[in-house]
Amino acid sequence: MISTLEDLQAQVLEQRSLSTAHRHIADFVAQHLRDVSLMSATELAEVCQVSQSSVSRFCMGLGYAGFAEFVRAVQDLVREEWQAPDRTRYLRRVEPSADMDPLIAEETENLKQLQAIVTSPICDAMVQFVLRFPRLILAGSRASATVIPYAAYFLSKIRDNVEVATPDTPLWATLASHAQPDAAVLAFVFPRYSTVLLEWLDDVSRWATPMAAITDRPQSPARTWAHPMVVVPVARASLFDSYAAVMVFLNYLVRQAAAQTPHIEARLQALEHYETTHHVYRH
Repeated sequence: MISTLEDLQAQVLEQRSLSTAHRHIADFVAQHLRDVSLMSATELAEVCQVSQSSVSRFCMGLGYAGFAEFVRAVQDLVREEWQAPDRTRYLRRVEPSADMDPLIAEETENLKQLQAIVTSPICDAMVQFVLRFPRLILAGSRASATVIPYAAYFLSKIRDNVEVATPDTPLWATLASHAQPDAAVLAFVFPRYSTVLLEWLDDVSRWATPMAAITDRPQSPARTWAHPMVVVPVARASLFDSYAAVMVFLNYLVRQAAAQTPHIEARLQALEHYETTHHVYRH
């Protein structure tokens, strides 16, 4: 598929000669890609004064299954330009006649993609990565850091020395300033890609620190440093990105890592005994 905005604009403009409707759509899309990335098929049809079927044919002419697949490709290319005010469109009430809320529909599709992700060799490589090194550092910034507490909590149940590095922790500067031979970094790199996180990953890479990443697309900036890099889609059809598929993937990752951890049952029994004797949970 298309990998740059320039390539997409060129392909869109090639459709101008096919019909009057295609010309109207192509002219608008080529000049308003950011707007189109946040529009529905109905809205695009209205602004171009064409039918929805014309919009569908236009998208299929570009090689997509329909408008939904086309707009997702556009979003992949322009979403770093989105700002929170652009997304207030998602605050509109979903009409009762709609089949599904856009966010739920997108997350449903994202979850369907997980089966292929978790059965891929790169997922196996990630399981080995989280188990291989004496210290595992979970790193992220801003929105990307919001999933770290979940991952850290459960990974700590199956292995020792799971640590967290975010810009407000001393470990952040330590890892960037000198070599940590026993440490490896698992970075969470999601849009909008934080400059401070990317600069930190570059600094850490200078010390030959092993790095892996969980990110949202193959073209993610994490690819410069991360091996392995697992791509898990995030949902964009809301005021802020949604991470349902990411959370399910993390749970799967913990489960698979636990399955390969020696004496895991005894470890979990010891944890359970401690929590029971210290009345950690109310009954």
